[in-house]
Amino acid sequence: MTTIARSVRCLALDAAAVTLCAALADQGVPAVVLKGPGLAHRLDLVGRRAYGDIDLLVAPASFDRAQRVLAGLGWRSPLPDDPTAYERPWRLPGPVVLTVDLHRGFHGVDDREAFWAEVHASAEPLPLSGGTVPVPGPAATALLVALHAAVPGDSAKPRADLERALAVFPDETWRAAADLAGRTGAALLFAVGLRSVPAGAERAASLDLIRPASAALWLRARQGSSVALGLAQLGELPTARTRLGYLARRLYPTAVEMRYTLPLARRGWHGLLLARVLRFGRHVARVPGAVPELRRAVRRLAEEAAADRSAGRPPVVGVPPRGLDRRLPSPGALVRLVRRDGLPGLGTAVWTARAVRLLRRQLPRRSLDAVRLPAPPAAAGGHRHVVLGVLRRTGANCIERSLVLQRWYGSQRVARTLVIGVTTPSEGFRAHAWLDGETDAERESMVELTRRPPPPEWLAGDDRASSRIG
Repeated sequence: MTTIARSVRCLALDAAAVTLCAALADQGVPAVVLKGPGLAHRLDLVGRRAYGDIDLLVAPASFDRAQRVLAGLGWRSPLPDDPTAYERPWRLPGPVVLTVDLHRGFHGVDDREAFWAEVHASAEPLPLSGGTVPVPGPAATALLVALHAAVPGDSAKPRADLERALAVFPDETWRAAADLAGRTGAALLFAVGLRSVPAGAERAASLDLIRPASAALWLRARQGSSVALGLAQLGELPTARTRLGYLARRLYPTAVEMRYTLPLARRGWHGLLLARVLRFGRHVARVPGAVPELRRAVRRLAEEAAADRSAGRPPVVGVPPRGLDRRLPSPGALVRLVRRDGLPGLGTAVWTARAVRLLRRQLPRRSLDAVRLPAPPAAAGGHRHVVLGVLRRTGANCIERSLVLQRWYGSQRVARTLVIGVTTPSEGFRAHAWLDGETDAERESMVELTRRPPPPEWLAGDDRASSRIG
């Protein structure tokens, strides 16, 4: 596409953004234009940074209403709505097809409601094509740039945007962006994105950001091959069942997904079949080259972790597989649970799964003293085995397991202290958490680092204060 054609397309997208924001506002649906013209303005690249679509963020609760507004204006989506997806593309047919990605979140953001509230509160008006549109403030823009750099796809633009943002935004903006990442559950991917370029790695070190120990995230941020990325993600899943499900989705995507990504799949059933065969063959042919690529990623992660330890930086942390805490047990497992422990046992299982999910939202952005968990059901006292079973199924790590059990013990008026220890330097750095009074084979090799008694409200008769998760 020529420079003139790109400029004309950007002007058409700007006009579409103004029209859509006004139409949504008329229906009581506020929206914020992510990236696109707002990012070009923040990076001082107006007229030099082209964009191929418009990203509109709306409140998660308003997403369905916003879709009806777009449909009423003649926009059409090539994909069915997936409630788990953070965005859905919409296109306006015509001589020049325009695309708008309607967002209710962003990749790497765990708390969509908090993300919307923060971005909307910091939004500022930007004059554009005869009107104005709200665009994110500087800190929110810095967060978006880093998150996009962590998942750049095949484009070099996200990394170039990050390098420009690191040169343009001052220290206080990046500190505010790090705080914003913590409040919205995006701390892990924010750290990954910053470290994808040398200047960002220095910034991440100055901000004392954690380094996720995930080869999949490392490869994605550095535009590794899709097969190497798939192998890394497969290896980070905890059970054979989840791995089989992941392989099935990767090897046999839906017909809608195939037709959206591959033009050949749109040519009837024979085109779809041929596209599947060719796609499978390409993936198999790339496996021999992907295995060494994955090994290099693992080796680089180990080297970076060693450099962090020698510099006294925050330790590497593991990344629980996304969506694992939402994994439901099989119907047969639920029936066996109810037969054995009745409805109180089922209630205890639901509470445990919810507690793990809440911890995975809170721990990356809060201190231990700020963690809050709801009270277990009144009948949970006799179901410790249910709690332990759910902790195993959800792949809870040592700190998540210890906090859930500490909360469970607290509801029984039993005070168990959370202990965090580390191995001696001669054995290499390794951390572990356990409860004082519980049998734990690893504690013997640990040197105690800190002790955290249960919060008083976890032992009190009225647990309502601890059930506030805000």
